[in-house]
Amino acid sequence: DKSKMIKLNKITDYAVVILGLLSSRYPNKFSTSKISEDTGLPVPTVAKVCKLLNKADLINAGRGANGGYYCETAPTEINVADIVEAIDGPIAIIACLEESDDLCSTQSICLLSGNWNKANKAILNALKSVSLSDLLNPEEFLKTQNTDTAVLHT
Repeated sequence: DKSKMIKLNKITDYAVVILGLLSSRYPNKFSTSKISEDTGLPVPTVAKVCKLLNKADLINAGRGANGGYYCETAPTEINVADIVEAIDGPIAIIACLEESDDLCSTQSICLLSGNWNKANKAILNALKSVSLSDLLNPEEFLKTQNTDTAVLHT
């Protein structure tokens, strides 16, 4: 099969694993070393991902003796777009569509600029329609899809 798929940053994949652990085990709090132990990911990677997820308000950090990372949001309430944007920034097919104060030097002659927005919105809506729970339980997700509906593979 020569079909092309959109490639996500490996860190985004790790974020799914970590969020899956934290959101399905709430109210438990996890240190980076405990998350590392439970997921098999190296501690520095866990620390990096948790900082990004915390900054994006997808997880919380508790301080003190009973501190650690936790996620109050259920896996069904977290969508893939939120995770991707927390790690990779705004979702856009081409860089020139990312929000920026700088005007593109070829904007005046670009014939595609207006038309790509529709494709970007379609991809964003597709990612928003898939929850973390769907990624954690792919069999259940596939059962709910029509055979003629495109399915996101991870």
